Amino acid sequence: MKLLDRYLMKQIAGPFLFGVIAFVLLFVSANILFKLTELVSQLGLSLWVAGELFLLWLPEFIVFTFPLATLVAILIVFGRMSGDSELVAMFAGGVSFRRLVVPLLAFGLLVSVVTSALNEFVVPASKRRADDIVREATLRAGKEYEQGLLKREVVKGSGRVIIADKLNVSTGEMIRPTILWYENGKLVTLTVAERARWRGSDWQLLDGANYPIGTDHPTTISFKVWDARFPKPPKQLAEELRNPEHLTYRELQHRIQSSVKDDKPTTDLELTLYHKFSIPFASLVFALIAPALGIRSHRGSGSIGMGIAILIGFAYYVVYNYLTVVAQQGGITPFWAAWLPNLVAAGIGIGLILRVRR
Repeated sequence: MKLLDRYLMKQIAGPFLFGVIAFVLLFVSANILFKLTELVSQLGLSLWVAGELFLLWLPEFIVFTFPLATLVAILIVFGRMSGDSELVAMFAGGVSFRRLVVPLLAFGLLVSVVTSALNEFVVPASKRRADDIVREATLRAGKEYEQGLLKREVVKGSGRVIIADKLNVSTGEMIRPTILWYENGKLVTLTVAERARWRGSDWQLLDGANYPIGTDHPTTISFKVWDARFPKPPKQLAEELRNPEHLTYRELQHRIQSSVKDDKPTTDLELTLYHKFSIPFASLVFALIAPALGIRSHRGSGSIGMGIAILIGFAYYVVYNYLTVVAQQGGITPFWAAWLPNLVAAGIGIGLILRVRR
């Protein structure tokens, strides 16, 4: 049987690679090239930098193409084998359909593991590097790259909101930081400074002033140096500022824990956390669906089978996006929003396999 397994794996490899290239080109033309063209025209990027950005953005789209490529590859191979009567010969030789599915599931599992590794170790690092390149190009072009909101620590109406134009992690400095102080849900003080520096255990604000809000006789208190009582180091602030999709699984867990402590919503973070593995494992799920569809797509009906399979693949992403919105609105937990499409698709695949009585 090992010969049969190797034969099926070899047959699937070519169509899988074709599917990856086809879907990558589709995503690239619709997303990356448009974004690159816009950045080149606005920031004057060189072809070398544009090429680097292209390669850095590519892994994110490859992650989404692997499940669809797995679906199409298995469908093509089983459709051809069915049309050429190879499956009839195998069945006559005592090989059951369910036995043929085993190496396909192994292939789907392998693709899922590889995709998970890409999604965990390659995609976050590449997206971070791409962000750094865009930020540096923006500054070189003389355009302002605003950092915006750094930290919000308002719990039950009391706390602070910290804003800065720029955060430099390497030098431990903020440019034009602003702190809004709240008590009982009301803004009571506004602190503004030219810059701030990290002193190892706290931030010091330089050349600024405190402006009392809501008092009859406000008195502005200027300062040269003022301790902000804000013990968040630059690196931790930078991590908390990053897009959740740029974080690893462990970093997302830390962000969720921090958000819970700060009484912030965690739905989007949890969705990103669970999607890190639910999307890659769609390859294994599609490996369950494709064989039964492929065995029916022969003798003139191949295009119908292919169309059904592709519709299933895109329907999966439609359901995925819909459940994401439902979870964001509180209608379902993030875990079920991420994994329910896989469970439903797996159930359909198992049902199709059980219907094939050979």
